[in-house]
Amino acid sequence: MNIQLSPAAAEHLKHDLDGRILRIAFTTGCGGSGYRLGYAPEPVDSDEVIAIDGIRVALDSMAASRLDGARIEYDAEEDGYLLEHPDAVSAVWCG
Repeated sequence: MNIQLSPAAAEHLKHDLDGRILRIAFTTGCGGSGYRLGYAPEPVDSDEVIAIDGIRVALDSMAASRLDGARIEYDAEEDGYLLEHPDAVSAVWCG
């Protein structure tokens, strides 16, 4: 699994996580499918957990199977994170 963090995303996550993990989950709904990024105290049993620049990231099975090569950016204007990947139709930040 190869997911990258931009330097800005890594810096903000190290501060924002405060002992938690970043969890990425595949979602579906009336707006289509996409990925939800959020903080979690621990991964779900079925999550794949990876470390990126010292940050623990948990991915549900669908995200883990589809996000190889993704990059997480920090958007200062929105004060949130963006998931960049050709397969990511949309990414929603839920903090």
